Amino acid sequence: MKHLKTSNKWYLPQVGLLFAILFYTSYSSIPFIILSQILWLYQANEGYKKTKFSSFLILNGVVLFLCLPWIIFLATNYKGDLPMDLFYNDGTGSFWFILSGIFHDWVPYVPLTIASVFLLILLPFFSKDIRNDLILLILFLLPVGSLYVFCQLFHINHFVSSRYFISFLPFFLIILYLSLEAIEFKFEKLKKLMRLKLLFVILFMLSNLMTLPFYYRSEKQDVRGLVTYLKRNLQEGDKIFLEYDPLTTAVLHYFGAYPRYRHQPYTGKKISENEIELQTPFVYRNRTFIIYHYKTCCDRYVADGSRLWIIVGKTTAKKLRESSPSVLKGYFDGSFLTISRFPVDGSLFLFLLDPKSSEKGIDLPIE
Repeated sequence: MKHLKTSNKWYLPQVGLLFAILFYTSYSSIPFIILSQILWLYQANEGYKKTKFSSFLILNGVVLFLCLPWIIFLATNYKGDLPMDLFYNDGTGSFWFILSGIFHDWVPYVPLTIASVFLLILLPFFSKDIRNDLILLILFLLPVGSLYVFCQLFHINHFVSSRYFISFLPFFLIILYLSLEAIEFKFEKLKKLMRLKLLFVILFMLSNLMTLPFYYRSEKQDVRGLVTYLKRNLQEGDKIFLEYDPLTTAVLHYFGAYPRYRHQPYTGKKISENEIELQTPFVYRNRTFIIYHYKTCCDRYVADGSRLWIIVGKTTAKKLRESSPSVLKGYFDGSFLTISRFPVDGSLFLFLLDPKSSEKGIDLPIE
């Protein structure tokens, strides 16, 4: 913005350095680096002059020069590993699902969310500088649309979280401020009765402060505690059933079974024409155990008389307690997990199905 206002090229290397730091910090900043080029169209002052092409080249030349070593390293060392888990099939969700997730996380709770949506909608109608404000709106909406289209075109099923767009949060807050300022300017008499900007800031702070205590007091997902319990109680011949397959990597990590490549190799067993059971063997204390993942559980795994440890979420845990002879052995908090939005209840329940035992489990309500 300083360069657009003053045409001083000294600002360009500094911005290039910041972009490079973002690139090395997180790959999620790549869309920000690319799409922020839209700001070249922004009119920073009334005496607007067309941005020189040389300024564009200087900025992006600095970014490319600083990022090139890592790009060359990736190009020369990439062994063809897939960047995502082939068996993750939850999908990205629709465009509106992703957008609502951003509002859900950035402006939590219904009053603040509704106020923010209205401010975004009202900005074009009350704007004092429609061109610049539309550029900022596009800069907020385009990343969501671009990532959604990219995932659809290349059939990428990875979940999309608001943290992937965190670089665009400052623009989102600027848009809200400009909208509030435009409304106050339009209705000057209203400003004498109430200060909308101050009220919004108070609402914003209260909404976020209400979330923080729960966030810091709760486990994000206690996989470490789960595996610690299993380490103490696993017996030779035991099997493990995991309802949520992407959790396999975390479970294996705490067992000390690290993958050779990016993802842990699976063994697929064809159950029917369109159904595959995933099996992930690992070694712990010189004994081999297998983690199973399939759409149904659990009788087929104990037909040979072996014990089965069942790791499931809250919904399935309720069903198991009502209809299965398995007993609840442990609860591991994960009530403030962040997946596609925050918070998601990722609590884990551990059941044991032992056909040779009639022991009782813990008496814990599942709510």
